[in-house]
Amino acid sequence: MTLDEALLAAARTAGTASAAAQEQADVAKAVYHHTVLRLHRAGGSLREIAEALGMSHQRVHQIVEQSKRTERCRFCERVAADVDKMMAGPAAVICDICIAEARVGEVGDCSFCSGTAPVFSGAEARICRSCLDFSAAVISGAASPR
Repeated sequence: MTLDEALLAAARTAGTASAAAQEQADVAKAVYHHTVLRLHRAGGSLREIAEALGMSHQRVHQIVEQSKRTERCRFCERVAADVDKMMAGPAAVICDICIAEARVGEVGDCSFCSGTAPVFSGAEARICRSCLDFSAAVISGAASPR
């Protein structure tokens, strides 16, 4: 049996559109979590933030604690207090300084997406160009005035 070329092309187009939409959703979620953390750091209580955003204070607590646990750059070892912004992936955290200075080189496994690609290697993690670009987009989206 041969595949219908028109349907195959439509599936490929839909897959590309889906991946792009997922990336936009991931950026929006990361910016949202970063902004919730900033609200808390600016003095907002978990309950105040939760009420203002229409969510449970337990969920706000989860977002804040998740961010706090991962606040050391796995590339340069800087702590969050020493940098402007941090971007967390599932297995690593990278600071805005490393994102700006990263140069992708040898092929390896990315600590953020687990894909195999040319990566920037740090002290404890590696990141591919796609994840670097994603991190830069999240940080620039979260860079609104304080």
